[in-house]
Amino acid sequence: MIEKEIFAYYGRAIYMAQCVEKELMNHLIFPYLEVGITKTRVDDLIQEKSKLTVGQLKRELKDLDLDSGLKERVDKFHETRDFLAHSFWWERAVEFYRPDLQPKLIVELNEYTEEFEALNEELSGHWEEVLKRYNLNLDDIIEETISNGRTEPFNEVRKMSKNETIIDLFSYRINNGKGLIPVFQLEDLSYCTLCDVGLVPIDIENVKGERVELDILNGIFPIYQFQPRPKVESPWNYTLDLKKKGLKLIVTRIGNAEPFKWRIE
Repeated sequence: MIEKEIFAYYGRAIYMAQCVEKELMNHLIFPYLEVGITKTRVDDLIQEKSKLTVGQLKRELKDLDLDSGLKERVDKFHETRDFLAHSFWWERAVEFYRPDLQPKLIVELNEYTEEFEALNEELSGHWEEVLKRYNLNLDDIIEETISNGRTEPFNEVRKMSKNETIIDLFSYRINNGKGLIPVFQLEDLSYCTLCDVGLVPIDIENVKGERVELDILNGIFPIYQFQPRPKVESPWNYTLDLKKKGLKLIVTRIGNAEPFKWRIE
């Protein structure tokens, strides 16, 4: 039955539209990779950006250095995608009802799909450049992903509130003792550590390390009205106010290639 073919072509077009949407989301994450961020921060950004509409993605993309031709193609994609999602069946009701006109719908849907595929390939080309820069092999990533036999659910990242209550803060020795990171425990017993813009959740149970106490912090907990996302001068350069005894945790980094440093004073 040709009706089933029409539904199949429609599903294929919508599938490619979602692929393009995710590539647009990836482009919003690229700049953060340049300044160096943790995997948890990547998950945090994916969770944030994946909730944006295409219109919101486009507005954020305006801040990036995209060529005018690509921006025009994204605008056209937005218009076509919204038409498919919201108006296609309404505006093509007669064509769908009449058998002599139904083949036109297949041709139309196939054209949309080809447009989306071309844009998706163009956008993914930028993503491949980023993977090469970080010595990541896309084929290996795909193979590892499909080897599980099912799509792994996305791990939701705890969203930081404007103000949090800190009940503990200690240093954590990682990388076989070569590095120390600060770990904050919040009142809901979850843990956070530093990222480029403040705090980000961390699954401490899956990070091998050793707890190191910070004697300078004795007697200051709990810390109320703590701001986990302070004003940031530039990525990895900011100050977290610990509220008591005038203590502050200062994060600094000079250059994207250098590791960040932190201290409490």
